[in-house]
Amino acid sequence: MAAADTIKEINVTVKRCAECGARFGIDAAFCPFDGTALSTSTWDRATDPRARITVDDRYEVLEPLGEGGMGTVYAVRHVKLDRRFAMKVLRRDLAADSDLAARFLQEAKATAAIAHPAVVAITDFGTMDDGSPYFVMELLEGETLATRIRARGPLPPATAMGIAKRIAEALEASHAANVIHRDLKPDNVFLVGKGAAEDIRIVDFGAAKIVGGSKLTRPGIVFGTPYYMSPEQASGEAIDARADVYSLGILLFEMVTGRVPFEADSYMGVLTKHIFEAPPPLVVPSGSEPGDLEGIVMRALQKAPAARYASMSAFARALDDATLRERTASPKNVERARQPTLKLGSMTTADRIQRSVSLRVEAEANRKRRGVLVAVLATCGLLAVGAALVAVTGSTETAASARTAAPPPSVQMPAPSATAASDPEVASPGTASAASKEPEAAPAASADPTAPATAALPASAAVTAKRSPPSASPAPSAQRAAPVAPRSPPRLGGADDFKDPWKR
Repeated sequence: MAAADTIKEINVTVKRCAECGARFGIDAAFCPFDGTALSTSTWDRATDPRARITVDDRYEVLEPLGEGGMGTVYAVRHVKLDRRFAMKVLRRDLAADSDLAARFLQEAKATAAIAHPAVVAITDFGTMDDGSPYFVMELLEGETLATRIRARGPLPPATAMGIAKRIAEALEASHAANVIHRDLKPDNVFLVGKGAAEDIRIVDFGAAKIVGGSKLTRPGIVFGTPYYMSPEQASGEAIDARADVYSLGILLFEMVTGRVPFEADSYMGVLTKHIFEAPPPLVVPSGSEPGDLEGIVMRALQKAPAARYASMSAFARALDDATLRERTASPKNVERARQPTLKLGSMTTADRIQRSVSLRVEAEANRKRRGVLVAVLATCGLLAVGAALVAVTGSTETAASARTAAPPPSVQMPAPSATAASDPEVASPGTASAASKEPEAAPAASADPTAPATAALPASAAVTAKRSPPSASPAPSAQRAAPVAPRSPPRLGGADDFKDPWKR
């Protein structure tokens, strides 16, 4: 099946089998009935004999949308509901096989029982006047995954993992209903909606099972698309849900690389590679990082079913965990990873209100945390500045104390005695020179006020003799180390009370 806007663009040019005459989509390479390589052909939809007829007095056929291996898809309008649907009609040559026609309707009913929004909704079924069975389903507006890959090339790993996760969830629901797809490929996955609202729909469940046992299939040929077929299906063995796990691994490989892992020139050549060859490494386009994706794909493509993911739910969990690790590893997406993940199309008004309130509460909490952090950092900065100032002040005081601890030496001149003042010979330069050689004798002699004097001096002269020239004041530490005894006031007396300190 294909969407209306997609079919008009793609399926005017089709692929045709030269042996059985069946027509297929442009992406098909081999006929699933006989394995013959297909050739390019054209399809004139206006010549379809079912155009403009009414089926079961309910559905007016508007136009053919496309053809596939099993039949033709038409756009129809429900006469009473005035609503458009899609109708798939089994090919006349296949409908001639009563067993096959019965399986066609049986698989349609089984698909209708699958309760999942990503599985195409089947609403009705019946038989046309010429005996061909049909079923009615929702009309999909969008494009197939094959069209998306062909038009845009490889998808970003995150986008590919998101699509694969939705496919895995839908197939888990189908497996729970005992329906195995058996022919999962990009042509059977539709992308509907736009932007953030884009979702998927999976179509054509059980096609391989319906046609596989038909007498129209050549002996030795396994019905299906060889590029996405599991090794056990290619070998003709019994299959289970893990065959779809393998096919989804192929699909995921193609989404991120733009090509399938196994290619050959013949139908059997492709199947042989699925059975015996290991898949090539997963090489993503430049600028992208595969992360955990390569390990996930390689596990899904294991030859032995027991080595693959045991179920589609396990496959989906692996994809979800890898996506979460990628989000938390990116600084830009740390806050986004904290937010709850909602399924597409599942948000109600209550969900939106709750999500809005949660975001506001989270934003307010983040603002308060940032305020506390700024206050702590500011306090630490002030403490660091204060410590630096204390260290600088201490070093300055230490340097100043070191400079004042050792004061420069002062020269203390002895006071002239009364004899030196009156005797010209004593005051001669030679005598002064001798006095300068013995500076310690003058204070000792003048310190004794009771010693007899040899010459009398006036009181003013005696006081002057006791004074010393001004010198630099010693440091406080030096004064404390060597205190000076207080001087006694000078006593005035006669000539006998003084003696000449310069006489020995």
